Amino acid sequence: MKFGSVFNPRGVLEINYKISSIDANQNVLYTGDEKGILYRYQLQPDQAMIIQASQPLSKQLTKSRIDQIKVFPQANANLLVLSDQTLFFVEEKTLKGEQISKEKVSLFALNEFSKINQFEIVIVTKKKEGFILNYTQKSGKFECMREKFLLPDIPVTIAFIGNLFYFGIQKKNYSLINLEDKQLQVANLVIDIGNNPYLKATDNDELLLITTNNIGIFIGKDGQMKQKSTIQLQNKSIQIITIFKQYLIVLFDNLIQVFNLLDSKPMSDIQLTSSAKCITQTSNHIFYGSSSEIIYLYQTPPEQQIQDLLKLGKVEDALQVFQQYNQNSDASKNQQLEQLKLDCGWALVRFMQFQSSLNYIQQTNFDPRDFICLFPDYYYAVEKLESVNQNPSQNTISLIINKFVQDNYKGDPKKGQELKLQARDFLIEILEKKRSILTSAQYAYSMKDKLTLLTSTQNYNQNQWHAIPCEQLLELIDFALIKAYLEAQQLQKLKSFLSCNQIYCLSMYAELQAIFQNNKAIEQQQGILARFYESFNKIDLSLEVWRTIGGDSLNQQVQQEACEETTRILKQNPDKNRIFKFILWVFKKQMKTGIQIFYVSESIISPDQMIKFLEDSEMEQDLKKKLKEKYLEVLVLEKQTEEERFHTQLAYSYIDSLFNIYPKEMQPTQIDMKKNQIASEIYQSLKKFLKNPNAKYNSSSILEKKVKDSWMIQEVILLYGREKRHEEALSQLLNLGFYEWAEKYCCEYSDNLLTKLFKKYKELYIFLKGKYNERPTDQQASYTFNQIKITINNFLKKYATHSQLNALEVLEMIPEDWILADQGEDDGLFQFLNSVISHTLHQKRSTKAAYHLSDMDLLNVECLNASTKQANVRITSEKKCAVCSRSIGEKVFVVYPNAVIAHHTCIRSNTVCPLTDKDFEKYFKM
Repeated sequence: MKFGSVFNPRGVLEINYKISSIDANQNVLYTGDEKGILYRYQLQPDQAMIIQASQPLSKQLTKSRIDQIKVFPQANANLLVLSDQTLFFVEEKTLKGEQISKEKVSLFALNEFSKINQFEIVIVTKKKEGFILNYTQKSGKFECMREKFLLPDIPVTIAFIGNLFYFGIQKKNYSLINLEDKQLQVANLVIDIGNNPYLKATDNDELLLITTNNIGIFIGKDGQMKQKSTIQLQNKSIQIITIFKQYLIVLFDNLIQVFNLLDSKPMSDIQLTSSAKCITQTSNHIFYGSSSEIIYLYQTPPEQQIQDLLKLGKVEDALQVFQQYNQNSDASKNQQLEQLKLDCGWALVRFMQFQSSLNYIQQTNFDPRDFICLFPDYYYAVEKLESVNQNPSQNTISLIINKFVQDNYKGDPKKGQELKLQARDFLIEILEKKRSILTSAQYAYSMKDKLTLLTSTQNYNQNQWHAIPCEQLLELIDFALIKAYLEAQQLQKLKSFLSCNQIYCLSMYAELQAIFQNNKAIEQQQGILARFYESFNKIDLSLEVWRTIGGDSLNQQVQQEACEETTRILKQNPDKNRIFKFILWVFKKQMKTGIQIFYVSESIISPDQMIKFLEDSEMEQDLKKKLKEKYLEVLVLEKQTEEERFHTQLAYSYIDSLFNIYPKEMQPTQIDMKKNQIASEIYQSLKKFLKNPNAKYNSSSILEKKVKDSWMIQEVILLYGREKRHEEALSQLLNLGFYEWAEKYCCEYSDNLLTKLFKKYKELYIFLKGKYNERPTDQQASYTFNQIKITINNFLKKYATHSQLNALEVLEMIPEDWILADQGEDDGLFQFLNSVISHTLHQKRSTKAAYHLSDMDLLNVECLNASTKQANVRITSEKKCAVCSRSIGEKVFVVYPNAVIAHHTCIRSNTVCPLTDKDFEKYFKM
C-alpha cells in the first residue's frame, strides 16, 4: 500500500492464462485471453476476495487473441467481442456468440454519452470503411441504417459521440466526420497527433486527445480547445485510458497514472509489480489484468489519503485532495478546511518546518495551549492550562527535537540547538498572533468569556482542553512571551511588549521579578526593568529605576528618555506625594519635559500646593522663578483659572523677570529688546497677556507696585486705560511729548476724550506761550511753543467731525487771540470751523429729510389701514369657502382683509390667509 495514493492495488484472483482484454458490468466481470477464450466471473462486493474463486464460465470464440470486450448496456448487458478481425454479439449469461458483420473489423466503438443514438455502434473495417450499426431491440440484431463512409487509412484510435466520429491515424493527424453531413467528408483537426495517439470521450461535449510528448488536451465537439488545463502523461506507450467517477485513469505497461478530471491535476502515480494488459470498471469497482492475476484497484477514502499525506509532510497534496472531494462551498467545508490547515501546520512541525507551519496555523482559530505545553518552562502551573490530562507535557519540544535530530542528523548537537532556537522563535510568533487576535477591537472578546478553540489530533501530546476564559488564556500567553523574550534576548520586542500592552499575568510577578533581576542583559537595559515594574503596577519601583537611570547617565538621549518616561508615569498615575517625590530631578535635568506635570488636575494638586512646592524645593533661584512662571502660564492661559491673584502673579513674574534684565530705573531710550532674545520673548508674553481681554489681573496693583515710574511706558499707559484713569495717562503722554500717541489713546476709548485732550493742549499752549514770552530768544522754548501750535493746528483739522470731539465745547475753549486764516500754517481754526459748519448743516438736512420720510410713511400706513378697514364682502348663497370650495351656508366663517372667505373649521389661523399665506398680523405690525 502506498501512503497518500488515491488507489491501491490488491490481487484478488490468480489466473493461468494470458489475459488480453477485460470489461465488467454490475456484479459480473468478463475477460478474454490470447487463445480466443472468453471468461465470465461473478463479483461479490461485500467479500474480501471480491471475485468468486469457483470455476468461471468460459467459451471458445476463436483460436486467436480476443482484442476487445465491451458490455453493451442497451442490449440487456450482452457483449460485443472483437477477435480474429470478427465482431461477435455474445449473450452475457451463456457466452454464446453470433457474428454481427461479415466484414473484417479492425476497431469498433459504442456511441458514448448520447441518449438519442445510444443503440448505435461504429465499426472500422480492413477496407478502410466505416459503418454505423443500429441495434434493434425487437429483432435483437444489428442493422446498417446509414451509408458507409471511407477513411484515408485504418485508424489506431476512435471515439463516437452523438453524430460525430473522431479518429486518429498513426503519424498523420486527428480527424472528424459529421455523420449528419450527406457527403460524409473528413475534416482534419489542427492538433499534432504525436507518437502515442489516443482519443477518449469524457462527457457528451468533451474529448481528450493525446498529442506530442504525451500531453493531453481537451476539445469540444466543435473541435475548439476547452478552457481547461492540459494533463502531462508519462512519456510511455499508452495501453488504455478509462474514466472512474471524477478520475481519469491512464494505464501504461507497468504504471497507472490518476488525474482529477475536474481540474486536470495529477493525483497519484501507481507503480505496478507486473505488466498490466487491460483495465475496466463498474460503477464502484475498478480491475486490471496482469500476466498472472486479476487485480482489484481499490479507492483509498479521502480522509485516509489526507492522513497518509500529512504523515509524509505533503501538506499541499493533502489540501489538494480535500479540495477535489469538497467542491461545494458551505459552512461545514470552511470548518473542515480550517481543521485541515491546523493539521497541516502540526504535520510540518513534525518535520521541523516551523516557518511553513506558521503560515498554516495562523489561518486558524488554534488553541495556543497545544504549543505552550511543549515548553514546560514557559507556563506557571499545570492547573493554569485547564487540561483534561493530568500530564499535558508528556512530550516536550526538547525531547521531540532530540529524536528528530537522532533520526535525521545522527544526533548532531549543533543541529539540535539550532532547531530549539527555531522552535522558541516559532512559539513567540504563534503566541504574538493569538494575542493580537484576542485583544483586538474587531473580535471584542469579553475577558470573562470562555473560549472554545481548535485543536489538532496531529500534535504530540494530543491534549484535550477545557474551555478557558479569555483572561486566563492571555495570562498564559503573556507569561510565556515574557519568559521567551528574555531567554531569546529579544529585548526590543520585550520593551515594546511592556510599553504598549496591558499585562494579564500580574499574579506571576514574583517569579518574573526574580528572572528580571538575575538577567545580565537587563542589567545593561534598566529601562526594560522600569517598564516591567510599571506594567505590573509597581509604580514607585519603576520611578526609582528611571531616576537612577536619568541621574547616573551622561548620555543626553538616555536622560531625555528617563525624564519623559517619569513625567508620563506621573501623569498617568497622579498622586501628590509621588509627584513631589519624583518630579524634582526631572525639573533639574530637563525642565521642558518636567513642566508637563503642571497639567495634572487641580483636584490632585491645588495651585497653592504646587506653588509652595516650587518655592520650597531645593533648586537654584533662577530655576524656581522659571518653573513658577511656567506653572502660572499653564494655570492662567491654558487651564484658564478665574482667580485674580494668579493672573496678577503671572504679570508680576513677567515684570520681575524683565526688571532683572533691565532694571526699573533705566530710561526707555537705553533699552533695546532686539539685543536680548530672552528679554524680548518675556516682553512679548507680557504685552500679549496685558492686552488679553479675558485676563483678570489687578491692573491697579500692577501699576502701583510694579511698573509706575519705570521704563515700561506702554504698559503704564495701558494699565491707566484699563483703570479708566485717562487724565493721568494723557498727562504723562503730553509731559513726554507723545502727542500722536495721546490722540491715538483718545480714539481707542469713549468718554469724549478728544475734547479733554484739546483742553490739555490749550493749557499746555498757554503754559508754553508764557515760557516763550519770558525768554523769546531761548531756542528750546521757541521750539516747544511752535511744536504745540502745529500739533493744535493739525488736531483741529484732523478731528473736527470726530465723534469723541464736542465741537461746541471746543469753540468755547478757543482763545480770542487765535487767528482765523484760510491759508498758511494757522489755517487749522478756519478748517475746523468750516468742517464743523458743513458737518452740522449736513446732519441738520439729514435729520429733516428723515423726519419728512417718516411722516410720509406714517401717512401711507394710516391710509392703508383706513382702506383695509373699509373692505367689504357680500355674502350670497353662491359664495364658497376658499379652502374646501363648498358653499358658506349657515356655518361660521372668517373674512380676511383681502376679501378671502373661508369656513372657520377649514382654516389653520385667523391671521394667515389660506390662499396667499399672507400673515396680516405681521403685515399691520410692520
